[in-house]
Amino acid sequence: MAPRDDRATRGRLRGVVSILLTATIGLAGCGDQAASAPTANPANCSQDVSACNPGDIGAGGGTVFLVVGDGAQRIIVEYAQAGWSGTGEDPQLDWRAAASASSGSSDVDSQVWRLPSQGELTELYAFWKRSGNGEFSSALYWSATPWGDGSAWYRNFEDGSEYHSFREATNFVRPVLSYSALGATQP
Repeated sequence: MAPRDDRATRGRLRGVVSILLTATIGLAGCGDQAASAPTANPANCSQDVSACNPGDIGAGGGTVFLVVGDGAQRIIVEYAQAGWSGTGEDPQLDWRAAASASSGSSDVDSQVWRLPSQGELTELYAFWKRSGNGEFSSALYWSATPWGDGSAWYRNFEDGSEYHSFREATNFVRPVLSYSALGATQP
């Protein structure tokens, strides 16, 4: 008997995908596809997310920078294109406003654009340094990861250093989207 494909089941699957992504984000760079060089001529893998590779255009229209796992267990993470906010550059916002501005709906597996986790921001920075893709500023970018009661982590895209700052400080913002090959809904 086939399992039911209802919202509760999809919600549990998304939760498992989030847990797997969080657990495996530290494995990137250990012989995994996340460490591979970006594709020279980016492909649009939105119709077949199981074929997504770093540098490709993902199902959400962003650039894939991290792929963890393989087959139906693949987790794909992409960042929004430059100009995502309607301006020519990434906005500078305080942490709460950054989280709000990053949150947007997506047709991909009912996921939403969001601030990257601390680990995802580390991988995004590494991808940017390898590829030069993304039109990032050599400046500070927020992560979604809080530190203590009133601070959050950010990464310096000039030298790669990582720090935490008061949430009222303003840093640049670039949203990400993550989804699995198993549950991705075609746009």
